[in-house]
Order: sequence, then structure tokens, then C-alpha cells
Amino acid sequence: MNEIRMIPIEQLAHHPENPRLDLGDLTELMASIKANGILQNLTVVFEPEHGMNPDEWTRISAEYDRTHADSLKAMMDSKTIPDRYLVVIGNRRMEAAKAAGLTELPCSVREMTHQEQIATMLQENMQRSDLTVYEQAKGIQMMLDLGFSKDEVRERTGFSKSTIERRLAVASLPEKPAKQAVAMGYDLLDLVEISKIDDRNVQKELLGNEKWQNPKDFDPARLRQRIETAKRDVERKKERKRLLPEVEKFAAKMTETQVSQRYGNGWEHVHKYDIELKPDAAVKVPKEEGKYYYYESFGTIEIWKKAKKEKRVKTDAEIAWEKKQHDAKELNARMKENRIAFCASWKPTRVQETTLKAKLWEYVFDNVSSYENGAFKISYHSWDTARFRQYCGMPKEEGRNKDETILAEIARRGIPLGRAILAWILCGGVRTDDRTGYASEYRGEYTKDEDMDRVYDILTDNGYQLSEEEQQWKDGTHEFFTGGKE
Repeated sequence: MNEIRMIPIEQLAHHPENPRLDLGDLTELMASIKANGILQNLTVVFEPEHGMNPDEWTRISAEYDRTHADSLKAMMDSKTIPDRYLVVIGNRRMEAAKAAGLTELPCSVREMTHQEQIATMLQENMQRSDLTVYEQAKGIQMMLDLGFSKDEVRERTGFSKSTIERRLAVASLPEKPAKQAVAMGYDLLDLVEISKIDDRNVQKELLGNEKWQNPKDFDPARLRQRIETAKRDVERKKERKRLLPEVEKFAAKMTETQVSQRYGNGWEHVHKYDIELKPDAAVKVPKEEGKYYYYESFGTIEIWKKAKKEKRVKTDAEIAWEKKQHDAKELNARMKENRIAFCASWKPTRVQETTLKAKLWEYVFDNVSSYENGAFKISYHSWDTARFRQYCGMPKEEGRNKDETILAEIARRGIPLGRAILAWILCGGVRTDDRTGYASEYRGEYTKDEDMDRVYDILTDNGYQLSEEEQQWKDGTHEFFTGGKE
């Protein structure tokens, strides 16, 4: 059968497998049809009588509401549609004719196999400039699915072998995100590069989850940078997945503590696998016996082992230095106990408390620049610290009310407010009293400490008296520094 006849427009339908999804702007074509009629036949294939599905019911009822044609009413009453014709060539003309008000169209009725129908539609549409890359890609894939060889596709479409290969790569992408990407402005090379990434989730993220809101915001350079980064990350993950099981046969994963200590004397670096620069590297199993560990950083897997401990006799100088450090710690701690003992038992007079309040800001902020965040110390300082309670002489109570404010607890326990203010200044307001002091605990020698000078200025302002030993420790004449010599 190959004849030309006028067919009622309600008996014409779009071919469900037409690769052209977007018919574009029909305004000019509609105007031309209104003025000149249909100048070129539609190519259609016959489809026997069939039952009416919901979409067809909606379409025909809408057409009936517009035209009130008896034939449409009969269809709706019987819920069947007479013989239908699928449009193989001329879908735009059909839609423009509907809009122009035509009721029947000239059609060339052809006999075609299903394969021939698809091939004809693809051949008709493939070279159109308004067909998107993704529509072309799906069309080529459809031809291959129908049994065409790549050479036959090339002959029918006129595309080169490389063009067909690229379109097939695009056809492999997730459909919905790929359509969005094409609409956004992704070009063919972008889509081909994304298709090379062997991770479906990463493909979807690159295609459909971009931050730009409309095509004007689209940034091709940024997209290509993200594609390259994603390709490296996927390859790195694949290589890691290959390497790790082999590494774990002889090495355990490092704990956080071991990671932080691995550059110390107790560890020995064995090997490093650079996943990104040396793909497919063979895993080297250490020949030496021992317990091995691995550590992952960005793009690498490092192998470490515990270093052999060597017994070493300390020199006299090392022993003397360690003793000096120990004695310095003891001296500093003893002086600190003096300060705590004074503050914890200090009972300020009303005059002393008033003076302390008046000089509070001077104590805290004097000689502290804004760059040293003096105000931050105040806002960050926590009243509920063991050190503050030590200086107040107010240890924690078991089962105490956690909602009780510090002022309420001080009042309830009979702690003078002046003492609490002094303790707060020493524990947070002025750098901190929790310092080593004048004896360097590393070098074991006298070190000038202006912050500790400030602590003693505040203490002596409020009645503290340094012992003779404490004064010597403060000014560097203590026998610890002089070795017992004047």
C-alpha cells in the first residue's frame, strides 16, 4: 500500500518512537499553512482499530469541546478510535495544521516494517540543526537496537564513524540528567568526557546537580575542571579498592594516635603507594617479619612498621639535663602551691574587696593589646574549672544542683566575693596563672616571665608576701639557677 489520501486529523498521531522530542516554535509554519495550506504530504503508516487509552480520551474530549464534531462524540460514546495512522514524517506540519484549524491532511500512506519506520524517522530528523545532541544519540542507539550495523547507521545518517561513537557515548548517560545538561549548555565533548567516568552517581552529579540556576550562569571552564577532578577521584577510588585488600593481608590500619606519632623515633617508613601517579602498581609484601601498619592520605597509601627498640645507655650530660628538668618542675610547682594556699584562704576586708573591684579592668586589660584578644578571654573563661575552684578553696560537691549559679554557690558556701574575683583574674583574666614560672622546664635555667610578674603584682597588691625562696626564684638568684654559688 502506497497511496495519498486525505485523513481526518483526529486519526493522526505522533509516532511513539520518534527521536524528535521537541517540535520547536510552530508560529511561522502555522501562518504559512493558514495562508497556503499543506504543501507537502505527511508520511504515515496504518495502525488498525484500537481501544482508547486515558491520554487519547483526554485529547479527543478536548478536541470535541472545541469542534463539537459528531464523529468525535461517537468515538467517546464507544470508547474506541477508528483506524489510526502514525506520523513518520511531518509531525511539525500536523501540529501546526491543528493550530491553524484544519480538520484533515494529505497523507502518503506507506507500508513499512517497524525497523523501517524507525530508520526513516531517524534519517529524516538526524541532520536537523534543532535536534539536540542527546536526541541524536538516542536515535543512533535506537537504530543499533533494531539491528542496524554501525556502517549502516553511518550510510543512512551521513555521520562519520567518530561522530557515531561520540553520540553512543552520550546515549549511555542517565536520561533525565543528560537532557537537563543539554538544555543548560553542555557541549558534546563535555558529555563524552562525563560518559568516560565509571561511576553512575558521579555522572548524575556532574549532569544534574550544578549550582547555576539558568544558562546565563553556566560556566564551561568550571564544569571541565570538575569533570577532570571527578575522573581522577573515581580512578583513585578504583585503585584504592584494588590495593587495600592486598595491603590488609599483611598490615593493620593505624589508629589516630599512631598516625600522630608515626614520625617519631618509634616508627619506620617502609613504602608508599601513590595511587594517582602510579596506577596498577603491584603491592610489595615486606620480606622482613614484623607487625606492619598502613595509613591513607589523599592519593597515597603508606606502609609503616614499629622501629626496633635499641637499648642505649644515657650519657652523664643527658642524665644531668633530665634531673635539671625534673627539679625545675618541682620548684615551679612548689611556688604555685604557695599562691594557691594564699588565695584559697584569703579573707579580703571590705576595703580590699572594693579596691579589687575598682582595679578589675586594669588588672585584666593593662598592657594587653587588642590583638591579644583580652575580651575573648573573659567571654570564653569557664567558671566551672578545677583550677578556679582550687584558688577559691571551693572543691566540687557530689550531687550538687547543676543549675545553681556560681554566685549563688559562692554565697551559700561562704566564699568571699573578693576571693572569687581574684581567683577568676588569676585563672583567666591575666593570661593564666597556670604557667610554668621562672624555671624553664625544658632548659632547666632561669627564664624571665613578664606574665608571671603580672600575676605577682596583682597578688602583692592584695596582701600577698613572697617568701625569701620565692623572691630568689623570681629574680634568678635561687640556688637552682646558681648551683649554690652566690
